[in-house]
Amino acid sequence: MKIAFLGAGNMAKALIKGFLKAEAISPQDLIVTSKSGDSARTLAQEYGIHQASSNNEAIMAASVVFLCTKPAQALEVLTENALALKEKLIISVAAGLCCEDLFYAAGKETRVIRTMPNTAVRVGKGVTPLTPHSSATIEDLDLAQKLFSAVGITFQVEEKYLHAVTAVSGSGPAFALLFLEGLMTGGITHGLKPSLARALAAHTLEAAAALILETEDSPAALRAQIASPKGTTEAGLKVLEEQSLLEIVHASVQAATQRSKEIAEQK
Repeated sequence: MKIAFLGAGNMAKALIKGFLKAEAISPQDLIVTSKSGDSARTLAQEYGIHQASSNNEAIMAASVVFLCTKPAQALEVLTENALALKEKLIISVAAGLCCEDLFYAAGKETRVIRTMPNTAVRVGKGVTPLTPHSSATIEDLDLAQKLFSAVGITFQVEEKYLHAVTAVSGSGPAFALLFLEGLMTGGITHGLKPSLARALAAHTLEAAAALILETEDSPAALRAQIASPKGTTEAGLKVLEEQSLLEIVHASVQAATQRSKEIAEQK
């Protein structure tokens, strides 16, 4: 099985790095191309994979095509290469573009699975929702799940929920990293070495996530278990509540969800 990556941006790089690290596919079976050619050349040299001179060349050499272009370019790329895409499996990571639009742009003789991984796939901790189009076979979905499971966890999600999923798991790591930065810089302000503050903040968020994943307690219940009356945690939580942290995060998810919808409408 050979896989072509159309587009060589951050997500393509994260997936290629993750797949190779997990040994989910061999370098000789990966082909990459990009609009300018420069980013594809850089990836090809860094990871020892093949660079194609055009989208058509990459598609013709592969059985699976990862659509990693910018959303504004994705449908045009599919339309221009519809003949080459015949009977291929397209796995799209283009935000906001629905399965049906991808299927029609590619000439209606291909198979489509829509995904929205986050960049943690590069370290094997990705979160990837999968939405198969009616054209996709059970074998196609099994293949996608096998690939993305090698670089994290997968969820099969109805397409109508993908705007919200994009906001929570696609954009969410950036939101969490901003909070992590606040913990880290707070520690540095009070005398911690930057390397120690960074490690403490990162492992602390990892610990919080583990409490959610490994217990059935709600976030509120877990907070209550940590915060003793008149203690340090209660003092810090009071500030976060006064500053309406939950409302701010809700607004961030709303903004990201709305932007995903706007991208879909701009197709």
